[in-house]
Amino acid sequence: MNGMRRLRIAPLVALLSACSLITSPSTTAPGSESTVATAATTLPPEVTVETDTLETVGCDAADDDFVILCEVVETIRKNYVDDVPLEVLAEAAVEGIESFANPRRTSDALECALPDASFAPVCEALDEADALPLDGVEAAIDGMIAFALDPNSAYLDPQALALAQEDQTGSVDGIGALVNTEDRTTEDPTANPCLLISETCRMVIVSTFADSPAERAGLMPGDELEAVDGQDVLGKTLDEVTNLVRGPSGSDVELTFLRADERFTVTVTRAAIEIPIADWEVVDEVGYLQLNLFTNNSDEVVHDALRELVDDGATSLIFDLRNNPGGSLDSSVEIASEFLTDGLVLRTEAPDTVIPYEVRSGGVLTDPSFPVTILVNRGSASASEVVSGALKEADRALVIGDNTFGKNTVQQRFPLSHGGAVKITIARWVTPDGIDFGEDGISPDIEAEIPLDLTPEEIVALVNMLTS
Repeated sequence: MNGMRRLRIAPLVALLSACSLITSPSTTAPGSESTVATAATTLPPEVTVETDTLETVGCDAADDDFVILCEVVETIRKNYVDDVPLEVLAEAAVEGIESFANPRRTSDALECALPDASFAPVCEALDEADALPLDGVEAAIDGMIAFALDPNSAYLDPQALALAQEDQTGSVDGIGALVNTEDRTTEDPTANPCLLISETCRMVIVSTFADSPAERAGLMPGDELEAVDGQDVLGKTLDEVTNLVRGPSGSDVELTFLRADERFTVTVTRAAIEIPIADWEVVDEVGYLQLNLFTNNSDEVVHDALRELVDDGATSLIFDLRNNPGGSLDSSVEIASEFLTDGLVLRTEAPDTVIPYEVRSGGVLTDPSFPVTILVNRGSASASEVVSGALKEADRALVIGDNTFGKNTVQQRFPLSHGGAVKITIARWVTPDGIDFGEDGISPDIEAEIPLDLTPEEIVALVNMLTS
């Protein structure tokens, strides 16, 4: 048996949410328009509303704080996968403002920009909130996204955007834990992420990295994060809390958690975190390849790993995508193409646009006589489902495990003028045969529970038993 090869990305996340299937953050999706919203020229420029407590202007006269509200509204109108009436966006914005609990405005004067007359209640709510203009506007934007869009859309302030960009490169310091949000009002909270942390929307640890500060501090899956350095996380987004937790290697952060109704506080020293993109080795002529994330360069890693496995004598492959939360759309297309000669990997569907993503040339294991098995579980999401769904429908792989997560949406980041961005769902993806797995996920060919602590040798033995 050959020793396991491992390629690491270092240092990676402090806290990382389940990855969204996104297009490249610096480019537009195929067929899309410019990613910069131009609210001043596309929204009604002279809508004004007279009130006794504030002044209102059109988006063409908005100051820097209010311009981003106009930009976000226009970006949603032009690019969101579903049609959302302006009245619904306005109601959601008001709800976001009303949940904001940090008033700091020092002046009674407020000049509020209106993207549409239906946003008059938003201006009134901003005035009543008595918040600094940017804080109130960001609360309004968070509300629009949380209460009017899907859970995979998000507002990223400049700091959160920097973190998101770091996630795709893997060069950050932190504590070494994967987290997600859970909607406790649903039947299956782990399958239903939510945006704003609340009494019913909890931020929980999914896993900790081996030998990480989080693991050494005794943090465990299911621990609910309640405070960072004494600051309550209620009302914040996952990205905002991530920004609080991250920091320079060697610095300390105080974290308060709830575990089984018991509250505890730990001080964790941040560090440079390394996690493997992929592990691979040959076990009795079976190539075993585990892919943990779809990063910007994971397709290159997989290509090289497959080539090495074949050169080392592998005559079949087990491709382990369990607990892989997804990531880059482009990487998923490239990786699926390692096994296919032609046809489609997926299609994305928006109200006015259908974009086919065709198989790309140059794959290592395109020979259909080379057996491929894919392992999945409920934690296999997004890009993992693209790959497993495409290979299953092409009869190119046998899928074993549990139903996958069921995330079939595509997000794109649109930059805002203040240096942040809004990430919104621009399309839904379907398999080459047109099947939408957005609710149930990809169904395995063979249902099986595969413990996460099995060694590659034990996994190979189990797969051989299930397929014999």
